[in-house]
Amino acid sequence: MILNEFYSIDLFSGVGGLTHGMIKAGFKVVAAIEIDKDAVKAYRLNHEKVKVIEKDIRQVKISDIKKLLKGKELDLLAGCPPCQGFSSVRRKNKKKNIKDSRNSLINEYLRFVKGLKPKTILLENVPGLMNYFLFKVFIKELVALGYHDAENFSVLNMKDYEIPQRRRRLTLVASRLGKISIAEGSMKKVTVRDII
Repeated sequence: MILNEFYSIDLFSGVGGLTHGMIKAGFKVVAAIEIDKDAVKAYRLNHEKVKVIEKDIRQVKISDIKKLLKGKELDLLAGCPPCQGFSSVRRKNKKKNIKDSRNSLINEYLRFVKGLKPKTILLENVPGLMNYFLFKVFIKELVALGYHDAENFSVLNMKDYEIPQRRRRLTLVASRLGKISIAEGSMKKVTVRDII
């Protein structure tokens, strides 16, 4: 018998890697939002029980998500907004971001935070996002909404978290419930052979 269920939503879900992690951590993923048809196909194969909304996130109504929650509070809103405009590879390692219509999708993440008032949030992206003016606005808005530790984001290397890949990621966790921090990595080195 489950005494407490923790509910989460995955924005910009891709094929469902973040959903997989949330399920492993004990969350019931209520919905995922993804626009790419091929990613949605893979997502559905990976997570048959999760309601995936195949739509441009700008067209998804908060009221429709609230219906899926059936009056329950959202424990975690997680997502990885598109990063192509901030990627160091696409920028050719220059500081200036590339103009990309997807850059402003961080505003959609904020719209979901304001509309759903999740207890906690998790945002993951490329380190270049931290130099983007809308990210700075995003942080200020989170603080104004009462999210603790929003300004204490970190750049983590995934190799320190038992991922067989050197991959630096900007990671932000924040909570309306009080102080929150990112878990320490295990520093255990894992190879692709270990994972396979």
